[in-house]
Amino acid sequence: MASIRQISQRRKAIDSIARMTRTLGMISSTRYKAYSSQWALTGAYRDALARVAYLLATPVKPLDHPLLKENTSGRTALLVIGSRQGLCGAYNAEIYQLVEVHLQQAQAQGRQLDLYVPHGKLESVLAARGVTPAKVYTDLDERPTDPQIHAMADDFIDQYMAGKLDSFGIVYKRFYSASSQQAQTLTILPLLELVDDLTTRSLVIWPWDLTFEDFYMTPSPDRIVEELARMLAHHSILSCFIDAILSEHLARMVAMKSATDNAEDMIRQLSTDYNRARQTQITSELLDIVTGMGALE
Repeated sequence: MASIRQISQRRKAIDSIARMTRTLGMISSTRYKAYSSQWALTGAYRDALARVAYLLATPVKPLDHPLLKENTSGRTALLVIGSRQGLCGAYNAEIYQLVEVHLQQAQAQGRQLDLYVPHGKLESVLAARGVTPAKVYTDLDERPTDPQIHAMADDFIDQYMAGKLDSFGIVYKRFYSASSQQAQTLTILPLLELVDDLTTRSLVIWPWDLTFEDFYMTPSPDRIVEELARMLAHHSILSCFIDAILSEHLARMVAMKSATDNAEDMIRQLSTDYNRARQTQITSELLDIVTGMGALE
């Protein structure tokens, strides 16, 4: 049995861990609430984009634009959003499982797959499995700024329009609600794939009795398609980051709550062990005193 001093030291160490995990959980809870309000505000904007995108994607006479066509370069780009910090359970493991599926499919089809990764804990997960990203974004904030998102979206759109890219997608943890998050892939390019996802998620779709030909458009439809594509890509990338941030902080809240509860259970058990050991010591000391007094008589 451990000594009283050992039990006391261990109890103090676990108490320190419990305070740390409780603090980390509170920080993630605060950030989760802040980003939840941002996530809730994106619905109306997403619906508006979905209406316009649906209209442009379904004309009687299809538009002849590079962003609406399929390329055959044999190259695919994937933006993989992992956690920025650790202590969030199996978050990065779930993301990597989906990345591994993409890697296996690319190898089976003989395609080049380039991974783009924001700086964070996912880098070490990829490195441990021998996967080297094509680019690591080292200057991104937790919630990237609009200029950073625009630069990222424009880069991939320009590559696609130049025929250097067949597909661009994002692997991230999609946030549905506080009780439901799932790792999945959102295809941004080709543009019709993104339009399909937006119109599927949208609460309000453009009226079916209206068509592209019912509108007079200025500037030209091609220019509108390109500008709209950049807006859609920007909004979608930002939404994926917000979803990933919400999912990360929620995962950390759950993990820290579990760790705190386990630490508190251990503290209670150690307190019981401490009291039992202390009582045993007192009883032993009393027996020594009684025995000594009996020897003097």
